[in-house]
Amino acid sequence: MNPSAPTIIFDLGGVLIRHDNDILYDRLAACCADPGGARVVMENILGDEEIGTGQLGVDALHARLVSEQGFGQSFAHFLDLWSSHFSAEPGMEPLLLALAQRYRVVVFSNTNSAHIEHIRANYRVLEHAHAAYMSYELGLVKPYAGAFRKVLELEGRRPEECIFIDDRPENTAAAAALGIKTVTFTDREALKAAIAEYGVAVDA
Repeated sequence: MNPSAPTIIFDLGGVLIRHDNDILYDRLAACCADPGGARVVMENILGDEEIGTGQLGVDALHARLVSEQGFGQSFAHFLDLWSSHFSAEPGMEPLLLALAQRYRVVVFSNTNSAHIEHIRANYRVLEHAHAAYMSYELGLVKPYAGAFRKVLELEGRRPEECIFIDDRPENTAAAAALGIKTVTFTDREALKAAIAEYGVAVDA
């Protein structure tokens, strides 16, 4: 692997793995005492940064939903629903594998332990990455600059030596502000075209 080649940093959900948050919100809200009211606030509840930093575990989140929204299912059933919105992102696993043969490829994700356990058990994308940095382990979440700086520090790379790929524009904007090359992900073919502009060619 050429040490002068860029390190490619992938987001996980929304890039390497497809996730439909509306499905997640709908399924959890349906188990609450007032499904319509719960659905209105579900995005805010699940968007709590403390979930991503690991300060609020999924067991505590379940307890919060029971207490505040009358969630009527067991923790085991909650865990089933909690990861029920994931599916494969077409074509991304072979693309990741091909890139990892020539470049250092790492994953940097805002996530939690239960989602990662599910993804590792059901998908192989993380097996192809050279390293994986999870927000709940770092105690830092995107789009904060400190989160990106921590990953750069762990990788021993300067911002301009990396390409960051994420589906959320606020995250790619934050990375770009630090001098990291970025791609806002929409689909596989658009990604291949975008990284080619940075000199990254891949046969996949």
